[in-house]
Amino acid sequence: MAEVSLGSGVSASWAPVPRTGDEILMAFAGPRPQRRVTVLFRILMVIPQYIVLYLLGIAVAVVVVIGWFAALFTGRLPAGLAGFLVGWLRWSTRVMAYAGLLTDQYPPFTLDDEDYPVRVSAAPGRLNRLAVLFRFILAFPVSILVGVLWLGVPLIGLVIWLIVLVTGSMPAQAYEAVAAVIRFNGRFYGYFYLMSGTYPGGLFGDQADADAAPAVPSGAELGQPDSAWPDTALPGYGQPAGPGGAPLTAGSPADPGAWRLVLSSGARTLVGVFIGVGAVLMVGYIILIVTATSQAASNATRVDAIDTISAAHTRLDGELSGLSQRITACKSQAAVLSCVTKVDRKAAQDFGAFAVTVRSTPVPASAATAAGHLAVVSEQIQSAFQRLGAATSAAQYQKINSSSVLPKVAQFNSAYQNLGKALGAA
Repeated sequence: MAEVSLGSGVSASWAPVPRTGDEILMAFAGPRPQRRVTVLFRILMVIPQYIVLYLLGIAVAVVVVIGWFAALFTGRLPAGLAGFLVGWLRWSTRVMAYAGLLTDQYPPFTLDDEDYPVRVSAAPGRLNRLAVLFRFILAFPVSILVGVLWLGVPLIGLVIWLIVLVTGSMPAQAYEAVAAVIRFNGRFYGYFYLMSGTYPGGLFGDQADADAAPAVPSGAELGQPDSAWPDTALPGYGQPAGPGGAPLTAGSPADPGAWRLVLSSGARTLVGVFIGVGAVLMVGYIILIVTATSQAASNATRVDAIDTISAAHTRLDGELSGLSQRITACKSQAAVLSCVTKVDRKAAQDFGAFAVTVRSTPVPASAATAAGHLAVVSEQIQSAFQRLGAATSAAQYQKINSSSVLPKVAQFNSAYQNLGKALGAA
């Protein structure tokens, strides 16, 4: 039997239970009365912890990358890296439990295993190299579920916070549900960061008829002295009561199921509510992002279309501005008709180039019809000028000009203005 002293000041003996795998285990002391003033300002009180964890997370990211290469070649995390990551997981879990109102005890600023109402047990061991290689892909589905949970928990958590603020204690079913989410989160990071080869599970709790719970890892499993690690079972939440009907809390004698989390039906329902609310929020968030992205892309397309078509229109206007002067100059030449038709053929090329620019320029869907109409009118004017350029007599020229060119020019100006309105151009 091993002797361990817990935070309540009560010393108790715990019987070690053999560990059956490398799954991330957590023990929860259960709901206890909390000071309302700390509940009211909990979000502010936890800020220093989050600042330190953010800075620590930079080191964690580096260690995980190094550990990934080491595990890929050796099949396990080096003991020093594993110890650091497990320490980070302990610390972050304690902070998460404190922020989630599972305890009123302020988290210690340490990577070490401390006497705290939420305990973490991890025993990094052998890893499948193929699973290490594809760890990101394997963990991706769970990461989505974790993201859904942390969208749903804060929203429902506001209601839980109000209840704790008023009553001074968290309802048992809410405690179980939040504890299950925190444990699942820890198991996800334990798996993703190679502290465990066991795929994350247990979101809806453990089976109530399990024979026994695994024990805390020995220090030898991490290449450290056994004295550096607790080697006994610790009290947890999820069992109906301790000896004599007393609730299992820090300082109470533990039973073999101390590291198990058995959820009531209400707690499992609440976990389902977390997932449902989070899924709705995630879908809404995705729709919002897609809509915003689409709107931004549409705005960019609109601005580009205005710039491109305006520039093409300016070039066309410049080419046509001297059209009447060039035709007047042709009257002084011997072959008047030949000179004029040559000018018209050049005008046909100019309108054709403008039509190509309009058709090839992406425009928002709302302006597609107006852009298509402008392109069609431009091509009709191009055809009319081509017929003018092929005229063989003055009479034929005048007929084509009055019946085709002049009406289409008026349509062109109207179509260009309509496209400008559709694009929102000034």
